[in-house]
Formats: sequence, structure tokens, C-alpha cells
Amino acid sequence: MISVIIPVYNVEKYLSRCLDSVINQTYSNLEILLVNDGSTDSSGFICDEYAKKDSRIVVIHQENKGTSIARNRGLERAKGEFIGFVDPDDVISVHFYEILYNTLIKTNSDLILCNFQNFTHFNEIKEDNRSLYNSNEYNGYNFIKNFTYKKDTVRYVVIWNKLYKRYLWDELRFPENVKICEDEYVWYKTMFKAHKICELDQILYYYFKRANSITNKVYEQFSYKKEIAFIEALKDRIDFCKKNKLNQLLKRTEEYRNKLLRKIYLTTPTNKIPEYISVELFNNIKNIPYSKRLKIYLKKSFK
Repeated sequence: MISVIIPVYNVEKYLSRCLDSVINQTYSNLEILLVNDGSTDSSGFICDEYAKKDSRIVVIHQENKGTSIARNRGLERAKGEFIGFVDPDDVISVHFYEILYNTLIKTNSDLILCNFQNFTHFNEIKEDNRSLYNSNEYNGYNFIKNFTYKKDTVRYVVIWNKLYKRYLWDELRFPENVKICEDEYVWYKTMFKAHKICELDQILYYYFKRANSITNKVYEQFSYKKEIAFIEALKDRIDFCKKNKLNQLLKRTEEYRNKLLRKIYLTTPTNKIPEYISVELFNNIKNIPYSKRLKIYLKKSFK
């Protein structure tokens, strides 16, 4: 059985189409965990109505505590041998779990991921009906060791386009005090633990891009907040790399984090920069090219 965890918060406009795409899966052995995170609209009511019509749905109501805690609550209640996540304003292909599950079993993988498509209007969704599609298989340790951030690496970092064997989440939970970039704290830990990862290039997940979605939030207009949250998440990864002797990934992560520190310092209003970012930046100043170092000193001088 696959346990599908869906955190729900104020998505009354989009929730029904999401739930319809889940309950109509061609793979039917599902446990659907809807965690209503203190919604103030009719989302909680919609969850309860769907549960009356489909015995596979379990609704959990809680006070508003954030996406991380909602997902953790779902993980605690999940009974399936496999774990999946769906965001409540997104849509999945009717074959999403059938293809992921069958391919995971066929390849003896522990984690499988597919490609996804962004959409802003429902009629933009185009089913990927190819009978043949490419797949790649990796050892989890080697994949993480050699991971590099690129424009097309989002599919590795997000959690919702994947199917996991349950053991990958044993003793792993989302950080409860984090509101942005929650996925950044867990994705590499599940992949590192996986003996085998399978990747499909088929588009089976449809991500709804709106200003205040769970993944996107309103922080696009205040991007420095998201970048600061990302820097904090990278610190967690640095600690993980040190603990597990992932020296190559450690070096790349530290370089990437220092680059972001510089960017935030130079592009963010001074009164909005956390003190620790300035401290870390100047502690690493000797590793910064002279031309960029000069810009930093000039900004500091004109505070």
C-alpha cells in the first residue's frame, strides 16, 4: 500500500481537482492522508466530504502549525510500505502511482522520481502518453556525492514527484521550525540512504504555480527571505556532509553558500540582513575574488 500525504491549508479553490486526481488513480491500493492545517476557509469541510465518499481517505485536523508539522503528522499516521507526497493545489497524472510503483518494483529501487510540468491554468496540462520513455538508475551515495545545482535539478530537490520505500523516512522528519525551503532539509538525506534510485523522464506530476502555493509562497516578491532560508538549509547540509565524509559535496555546498551570502549582502537592504550573515561573509572574505570583495567593503563603508 502507498500512503499519500497531502498537507491542506486554505486551498478551497483547488483542492477538489487535486483530490479527484488522487482518488482516480489506476493504482488503487492507496491510503490518502489529508492533514488539514487549521484552514480558515472550507478546505477542512471539503476533506471531510471526500472522506465520506472514499474509505481510503483519512482526515486529520490540527491547529495551524505549518506544512512541515502537517507532513510529519501524516508520516506518523502512515501505514503503507511506500510513501508519497502531493501538494493540495497540484494535480497528478491518473497513472502517476501505477507507473512509479511498477517501475520501482521492476528495477528493485528504493526511490523513484519522475519529471513534472508547471501550470497556471488547468487547461495547460498535457498528459505525457509516451509508451516508451527514458530512465536512469543511480546508487544513492554516488548520486549525492556528485550532486551539483543546475537549472534542471529542481526535480531532485522537491519531494512531491517521488515514491519512497517507507524505511527512507525512518527517523527522518521535516524541521518543525522551518516555514520555507522545508524540502531542502530532507531530500538529500533520503537519496543518500537509498541503495538504488530510478529516474523517469516522463511527466506525471503537474505543479500549480501561484503566488501563495505551499512551495512558492508569497516570498517570490521578497526573494531575500527565501534566499536567507535557503542559506540556513545549506548549513544543515554542510553539517550532514561533514558527518558522512561527503567531501566533494561539502566543498561545492560551501562554495554555493558563500556565493549566496555575497548575493544577499549586496542586494538586500542593510536593515533586513541578519547579523550572522554579515559575520559569516566577513569570516570568509579571504576566499572571495578581489573585485567582489571590494563591492562588499564599499557597502559596509556606506552603512
